[in-house]
Amino acid sequence: MMLLYLSSNQNIGIFDSVAKEQEILVKKLSGEFHFKSFVIKDMRSLNHYEYVAIDLKAIKDTEEEFIETLIAFKSMYDSRIIIYGEGLKQGNVLLNKLVDIEVYNLITSTKIETINQEIKKTLSPEGMSYKDVFKFRNETFCGDNKKQYSFICENVQIAVAGVSSKVGTTTTAFNMANFLSAMGAKAYYVEFNKSKHLDVIGLYYREMIKTENGYECKGVKYIDTSAVFNWDCNFIIFDLGEINKEKKRVIESCKINVLCSTSKPYELSAAKDSIEIYDNQSTHLIAYFGHIRTLIPTTCGQHFGIIRTA
Repeated sequence: MMLLYLSSNQNIGIFDSVAKEQEILVKKLSGEFHFKSFVIKDMRSLNHYEYVAIDLKAIKDTEEEFIETLIAFKSMYDSRIIIYGEGLKQGNVLLNKLVDIEVYNLITSTKIETINQEIKKTLSPEGMSYKDVFKFRNETFCGDNKKQYSFICENVQIAVAGVSSKVGTTTTAFNMANFLSAMGAKAYYVEFNKSKHLDVIGLYYREMIKTENGYECKGVKYIDTSAVFNWDCNFIIFDLGEINKEKKRVIESCKINVLCSTSKPYELSAAKDSIEIYDNQSTHLIAYFGHIRTLIPTTCGQHFGIIRTA
C-alpha cells in the first residue's frame, strides 16, 4: 500500500513510525501547496495511492477552495483522505465543513502518543467513521449554502402516515426531520409503528450514534415508543407507518398531518380508504408518481393540500 503525504517542513516525519509498522510505503512532498493546482497538475499519478494525507499547515488554498477541491477529489478517486490538523478543536469551522463532506479521517491531537493512536485508526481497514468525529460538529454551525432560522415553537407534533406499506412514509419522516434540523430546529423522529425499521437503519448507517434512548445523527434524535423521554424540542415527527382507523386519535392530536401515497392502479383503493379516515382533518397529501386528485371526495377535498412528486 502507498500513502502520499503533503507535509509542512516541521511535520514531515509524523507518519513514519506507524507506516513502518503497517508496511505502508510513504511518498512525502514537503513545503507549501495550493491543493487545487496540485490535484489538477498531478491528476493521473494520484490513482496509485490508497491514502492521501494532507497537513493543513502546508495548504495555502482558501477554505472554500480546499473544500471544493476535496469534493472533486472524492468524486474522482477512491483514495482515503487523511487530514492532519494538529490542535484543531470542537467548533472549528473547517472541521465542521470536513465532516459535512464526509471526510472523517481527522488527526487533531497535540500529544505524540494520541497522534499515533489517531494515525493508526485512520490507516486501519475501516478507518474513522462519523462516530469518531461527531464530537467536532457544532450544532450552531451553518455552511455557506444552509440558511438557518430561530424557532420559537415548542413540541409541534407532526404525524406522517402512508396509505399502505412501501409508499415512502419512513423516508418522508426521516427527510422532514433532517430538513428541519438543517434549518436550525431541534427535531425528533419517533417510530410510532411496529416495523422496527429504526434498529435496522441504525445498524446499517455508521453515522447514526447509539444513545440510551435510541439513536442520534446530525442533530436529529431518533427514538421508538419504548423510550422514556422528556420532550424539549421544536418538532416531534411521528412515523405512523400504514394508516388505519386505530390511529385516528393520533392524527387528531397532531398539529400537522402528512399522508404519503402513490397513484399506482393497484393502490388506489387503499389510498381512497385512507383518505376517508382523515375525514375533515386538515392534511398534506404527498402523491408519488402521478395524479391522485380524483381519489379525494368532494366533501373533504378542501382539507387536503396535494404535493405531487415524479
